[in-house]
Amino acid sequence: MTSPLDTLAKALIAAHDGGPVVGPVTDADVPADMDAVYALQDRIMANIGPVGGWKILAGGESTPICAPIPANRFFPNGATLDAKTHRFIIAEVEVAVLLGADLFGSPNRFEVEAAIASVNPALEMVGDPFADRDGTPRNLQLGDLQSNGAVVVGPALSADIRGALATLPVSLTYDGQVSKAVDKGASWDDIIAALVWLAPHAEARGLPLKAGQTIITGARVAMPLGEAERVGGHFGDWGQVTAHCTR
Repeated sequence: MTSPLDTLAKALIAAHDGGPVVGPVTDADVPADMDAVYALQDRIMANIGPVGGWKILAGGESTPICAPIPANRFFPNGATLDAKTHRFIIAEVEVAVLLGADLFGSPNRFEVEAAIASVNPALEMVGDPFADRDGTPRNLQLGDLQSNGAVVVGPALSADIRGALATLPVSLTYDGQVSKAVDKGASWDDIIAALVWLAPHAEARGLPLKAGQTIITGARVAMPLGEAERVGGHFGDWGQVTAHCTR
């Protein structure tokens, strides 16, 4: 017999791919706590395929909140994305790190740093699978892989950027126009600390951090997507990442 958790997980996956929207849901289907949030995430991953990476907010809450991201939601720089089918509503510019080695057990900061192959610019596209997003409880949105719809990863940046991350100028452009820009964010130390926490957490869930996975570390800039077709994430003179949205 299919469990209610499995039914909800499959409904969320389908809604992100153009199927019927989800909601309203009963109180019993809303994750009651973070353990239940992660149980829903794990059930989604069991139904959608292998892990391609993770999302975690570096430099934020004392206990980070995270989500695995399916491999089939990662795209290369310049990718064309179907924004309508996947119900993208927000674009975010993020600092990503690509792992060059596995991270098992409880690695220290030096082991984490040694495992990072590169720092990359990334765009996260936030999807909305819900009939009423504003009325959807936060824990259900967190259980939905924190609303991840897709991640576009740009080319590796110079390793020197690690020391500049705390005051890094970042902008989000829609159709060639700057939508929003900032010049501060999580530092390299914040990102390393987040991965030190994430490694044993991910392994405990049976989804360990592995070479080849990409980890995005929190939105530097986020804005509603609207009808924009060309989306760009710009890291000052360091580099950029782009995507094209169709509808």
